[in-house]
Amino acid sequence: MTGFNSSRRGVLAGGFAAALGVALSGCSVSKDKAGITTLKIAVVSSFAGQKVRLSGLDYVVDKFGWLREGLEKRGIKLEYFPAPNSAVGPIVNEAFANHQIQFAGYSDLPSIILNASNTTGKTKLVLPGNPSDSYLVVPVGSTARSIEDLKGKRLAIHRGRPWELPLLRLLTSKGLTYDDFQIFNINPDAGAAAVATGGVDGLFTISAFGLEDKGVAKIIWSTADQALDWKSWGGQWVSRTFLSEQPDIAQLVVDSYVRAAHWISDEKNKDEIVLLGTRNGTPEHIVRRTYDQSNISWKDRWSPRFPPELYTHYREASAFAKQNGIITGDVDVDALLDDSLVEKALKTLSLETYWDASKFKAGA
Repeated sequence: MTGFNSSRRGVLAGGFAAALGVALSGCSVSKDKAGITTLKIAVVSSFAGQKVRLSGLDYVVDKFGWLREGLEKRGIKLEYFPAPNSAVGPIVNEAFANHQIQFAGYSDLPSIILNASNTTGKTKLVLPGNPSDSYLVVPVGSTARSIEDLKGKRLAIHRGRPWELPLLRLLTSKGLTYDDFQIFNINPDAGAAAVATGGVDGLFTISAFGLEDKGVAKIIWSTADQALDWKSWGGQWVSRTFLSEQPDIAQLVVDSYVRAAHWISDEKNKDEIVLLGTRNGTPEHIVRRTYDQSNISWKDRWSPRFPPELYTHYREASAFAKQNGIITGDVDVDALLDDSLVEKALKTLSLETYWDASKFKAGA
């Protein structure tokens, strides 16, 4: 999940424009007098042959067909719009800006970038996603034990990705800035190779366990030990225009995803979700460790509720993004987050008491 400041977005827009144009050709929202005929949801995905490979909530929604069947009754076709992990933010943001998708599941920073811009394709978060952690790793032989020990040294981070925000927050908490380091702005794969070979002295990433498992790096800090609002936190986003024009269909989407969250949150279904995470070659024990690293229960990890920490997270994330030049405009967090569809879904599905937002705490 990704996002970039204005200058980098301009460069990337050119790089992805051709591919994006091909991907979206023939995929514009078609309408008739009754309304839309195709609903498009962007998903962070890979491919198995010619088929989009879904994961998490998207997988469960598709597995049981709740949304597809509900839409078909209304004469609407469901399509998943694949956004590769290497370029989720630019692709999804451009698709929203061009009104070519109605929903997308992606992370916090790119959505902040989109909603701080002057685009007419602004969005709302209508269902929070699974909070994820970030890690500071160093070569296995390094004597560094904290971010302060890396001052003046080579630190790799893929700028503009969602995990840049917790890094900025960590630096600020220690009275540090990027000027205190030799910053290497490289993608996660290049960063992993650099830390493994000693090409950099530290790497801030979301993929640390594989490096540790191979014995080439060690974790010296992570958001797993921090408050919930330190984590990366995206979810399901909807076009504000679409929500205004088609509130019943938007509600159907959220109802389906809340049903999926309820199904996944049952411990008996955990193994199936874990095994989904191994399809890209990640060992099962690393997938399990990723889910279990943070001390949030499996049930609460999938909560669709909007806890107070979520609002704190987006206010601070927006402030950090502006302070560090990632965005130039302001974000109205109260307008950005909308829990009304989730609360209605919980009531419709008789799940009002299943998740308690007041108990959704990291470190509790």
